[in-house]
Amino acid sequence: MIGNVGNGLWKVLVALIAVSAVIGAADMSPQLAPVDESPPTPELALLMGDLQRLTHKLALSADAGNAELAAFYLHESQEQLRKIQSEAPEYENIPVALLIDRLAHPAFAPMQEAVTAKDVKRMREGMNAIVQACNACHTATQHAFIRITPGTEVNPFNQSFAP
Repeated sequence: MIGNVGNGLWKVLVALIAVSAVIGAADMSPQLAPVDESPPTPELALLMGDLQRLTHKLALSADAGNAELAAFYLHESQEQLRKIQSEAPEYENIPVALLIDRLAHPAFAPMQEAVTAKDVKRMREGMNAIVQACNACHTATQHAFIRITPGTEVNPFNQSFAP
């Protein structure tokens, strides 16, 4: 009988040692950091890449003299500018929304007039003004290494821009 009691005590002792080892291991584990629930910062390069694609198609449409297609891409480009202002008003301490208001929106206005008038020469001039505004913004934000061109000498899209 004493052997049975001793055997039972032994099992209890082993169980207590196992529990204390688990508790001790839990105390030594690193604490989990709280989850950051703030929304992620949008990647400006991706937003600008969409703008570049749209304005390139605008340039190809204008160069081809297709005012109807140019009007479409002009609208889409301006929508993308507003999206950028909304989603990334400031990026890495750069006042993106303000720069768009001061440089981009004014540069798009002559293009709107040229497209409405269906004036191919003025559309090409308007496109050049937009490109200059992009590059002026890049210079102002110390990103002058990003140089935009109208890109009308090459059409990488599987789309015709002719009217």
